[in-house]
Amino acid sequence: MERAFRLGFDIGGTFTDLVILDDVAGTMRISKMLTTPKDPSLAVVEGLHRLLSSGGVRAEDITSVVHATTLGTNAIIERKGARTALITTAGFRDVLQLAREHRYDAYDYFLEFPTPLVPRHLRFEVRERLRTGGEVLVPLDPDEVRGLVPKLMAREIESVAVCLLHCFDNPAHEEAIGRILAEEAPQIPVSLSSKVAPGIREYERTSTTVANAYIRPLVRWYLRRLEQEFKDAGVKRQLYIMLSNGGLMAFSAVEEVPVRMVESGPAAGALAAAYYGRLTGNRNLISFDMGGTTAKVSLVDEGMPRAGTETEVARVARFKKGSGLPLQTRCVELIEIGAGGGSIAYIDELGLLKVGPTSAAADPGPACYGLGGTEPTVTDATLLLGYLDDEYFLGGEMKLDRDAACTAVNEKIGKPLGFDLTTAAAGVYETVNENMASAARIHVAERGEDPRRYTLFAFGGAGPVHGCYVAKKTGVGRVIVPLGAGALSALGLLVTPVAMDFVQSYAAPLGVLNWERLNGMYDKMESEGRAALLESGVRAEDIRFERSADLRYVGQGFEVTAPIPLGRLSAQDSEEIQTSFHRVYEKLYGRYSRDSAVEAVNWRLLATGPMPTVDLKTEGGPVGVEDALRGKRQVYLPEIKSFTECVVYDHYRLMEGTTFEGPAIVEQREATTVVPQGARVAVDRYQNLVIDLSGSNHS
Repeated sequence: MERAFRLGFDIGGTFTDLVILDDVAGTMRISKMLTTPKDPSLAVVEGLHRLLSSGGVRAEDITSVVHATTLGTNAIIERKGARTALITTAGFRDVLQLAREHRYDAYDYFLEFPTPLVPRHLRFEVRERLRTGGEVLVPLDPDEVRGLVPKLMAREIESVAVCLLHCFDNPAHEEAIGRILAEEAPQIPVSLSSKVAPGIREYERTSTTVANAYIRPLVRWYLRRLEQEFKDAGVKRQLYIMLSNGGLMAFSAVEEVPVRMVESGPAAGALAAAYYGRLTGNRNLISFDMGGTTAKVSLVDEGMPRAGTETEVARVARFKKGSGLPLQTRCVELIEIGAGGGSIAYIDELGLLKVGPTSAAADPGPACYGLGGTEPTVTDATLLLGYLDDEYFLGGEMKLDRDAACTAVNEKIGKPLGFDLTTAAAGVYETVNENMASAARIHVAERGEDPRRYTLFAFGGAGPVHGCYVAKKTGVGRVIVPLGAGALSALGLLVTPVAMDFVQSYAAPLGVLNWERLNGMYDKMESEGRAALLESGVRAEDIRFERSADLRYVGQGFEVTAPIPLGRLSAQDSEEIQTSFHRVYEKLYGRYSRDSAVEAVNWRLLATGPMPTVDLKTEGGPVGVEDALRGKRQVYLPEIKSFTECVVYDHYRLMEGTTFEGPAIVEQREATTVVPQGARVAVDRYQNLVIDLSGSNHS
């Protein structure tokens, strides 16, 4: 039988996770490597060689490779993108500076806003103007555009963003600028807002186009280099990149619009949780993905993660919405918290214990890694509390330095607060758990949901250590921890289809829509979607479309997204569209208005290929829990505020049907699960730990 393997890898701030899936046998192998920040590809290549050699797999047997990366996000945050210029309509040079009227913190008199990616002296105006609807008011002068080229060259511009007023209704002027620059300065890539983000709201559209131009040269270089390295390693098949919306596209298709991949890493984790939810029949989940640098929380409803239409990067106040650079790109809806294994604990100016968002990351890492880090981190605290085995971290590949952890926690936390070592470490653990639980409660409540109807799915290298206690604080009664939890985000890359989304603005009340214009817009978007998916290797007969619209009551300032019908649309469909909007609106806000007129703002299309088939299988084995016993050790339990002796189980030997009660520790190579006192654990057919917290004391 022909062998077929798929590879997924996710480069995080602390660890790089790789998963290789055997499509024939239904098994997967995992590799977890410390990220190499100076050259992220080094960890990827080493991890690939380890997986190939340990599994007896040939490079030529790999049928596809899928990648998630934070490269674009990090380039924006660290201001390491290209030297970018903005060309815009005369009079709109300062849109990036003016931003929005909204203040993300109304009571902060010293409010800071993000610095624009393009400084004012690199923003250029052209005299042209379109009316609402796309009618030309002032024609574009091609000679004026050509006159900008020497200025761009003199300022050593590496990338150009073009964002003209109302170009989403008529892209002709932007396209003309693109053609002229391609003729006069072909070495400079040009990003047109009518291609990148053809939606209303001038600031958001400009911000998105500028961000795309800012990261475009870097992403192009990175993807092409990575592609070459895989070819050199013997992998000749198609390479895909995860998009922020949870879909996949070929490397070549993403080079023009890399802004669509800025949230690819977090999206992969939510998709992995959704896959396991469908696999196990737990279709409503809180996905809790805690790695070395951050924790990500998202909702999975009916087996699919929720999607949003806008995201932010480079927040000045990291967890305050509105303090970052907005990006008009569809994304998996999630909240990110600066709480990971590498998050640094410290005493603030008021003498209070705080954790994060600053992380020790992979270099220098937590103190216990022995790589030069001296700051106390969450990982140092969990080691001192007995949750981690200093001899079995990463399956024994990396020995943890307990003495270094003691010194860091005691000197930086314990002594300043007058705490003993255990109290200091427990304080770090409690603080980071409360931070994550608070964020999860807010995320769930803002979406009008009750956390008690969800199961928390805990994964990532640190997720299982904290999952049960975060669940209890959030009000969730059940937790699932999968086998391979430490690198599960990489599996999410292999269980999602090739997909790309499109948006076009056309604002009008439903009662006066020009239906022929709308049908023409959808014809164009479907044609572009079909071409993009064909380029990424999807067969024409496998392409599917989903439509939605951003709708609101006339007079409102913001919209909600609701599904709309496929096919040729007409006035007869307006009632169905309005009913769909009311259904979504009522779910969000508890009521809707029958008498208010409804208007559409944006029309959206998702083009998608078939969902990959993944049939995970597990090996049979002993059912008796005693067969999985690794030993016992002293572990600190928050519910009794002291150490007690806990049994330690080997997760790989816990087979279907096994049951036991906490307190207990369950170890994998890449993750450790802490089971509270009184919790009941059952192992399902996929070797997931299903933890019932109803009998557990609250901490």
